[in-house]
Amino acid sequence: MAHFAIHPYFRYMRTNPDKRDIELKALMADSPVLKALSILRSLAASSRPVGVQQVASDVDLNVSTVHRLLQMLVKDGMASYDAPTRTYMVGTECIRLATSVLGSHSLIGRVRPFLSELAQSVEETCAFTLYEPRTYSKIVALVERGPHALGYEFDVGSRDGIHAGASGKPILAFLPDEEIDRYLRRKLPKLTEYTVVNPAQLRKQIVQIRKVGYATSKGERIPGAGVGIGAPVFTSDNKIIGSIVVTVPYFRWKPARLNDIAKKVKASAQKTSSILVQAPSAAGEFRE
Repeated sequence: MAHFAIHPYFRYMRTNPDKRDIELKALMADSPVLKALSILRSLAASSRPVGVQQVASDVDLNVSTVHRLLQMLVKDGMASYDAPTRTYMVGTECIRLATSVLGSHSLIGRVRPFLSELAQSVEETCAFTLYEPRTYSKIVALVERGPHALGYEFDVGSRDGIHAGASGKPILAFLPDEEIDRYLRRKLPKLTEYTVVNPAQLRKQIVQIRKVGYATSKGERIPGAGVGIGAPVFTSDNKIIGSIVVTVPYFRWKPARLNDIAKKVKASAQKTSSILVQAPSAAGEFRE
């Protein structure tokens, strides 16, 4: 019997469940809609077309259920099927929806000028991330690159925890105290030798981030990646929704740049916060 490697996101969800994850799993058992959305996430997370057994392994559903829902998604254009290889991938209708989300009148479209201005000003790669409360993770929603040929690469749509790096820690620091307590009770993955996973140390960092209004990191997520400076983004009722981050490769980093970059990152985050008029119920849901 063939065994399939589970995508890292789905492996993280299974090994780091909380009460909300367990409740959602129970709801999915009786909801074809939630099952179909889970299947779409699997297709979107894959870098290549995948077979029905791989998808079933990712979403932890039986093959017959996944096959039936995939056929429905194909009919609606949300998924596409390649008969010769018997594989599936995201469909054109799903891509159309994603494109509309990234359009000039969407949230992402309105954030883009601020992020582009920041990238040109600091001459480095910048990213806008959105917080996903259910999984205590943040998602890279938008990337703008500076003028240099060599720079840090963010993958739009990638997701990871909020305890490591200058994009995640501004989010963690400005969560309500009870949410921070709940998150720090988890076993946090140590991504590199510089990743801080000790709750007491993280709490000290949180105090400092709240004091200065930004976070810094050096190689906490990817070994040798560089130095990150990130600031929090809030909704109008002062709830954390994401972050703006600049990452500078080690070979271009000078400590003297910190104050200037931090000032500009905070200003960009404040501009971004100004266009969020209501807190979302989940990452990506806004009302204008």
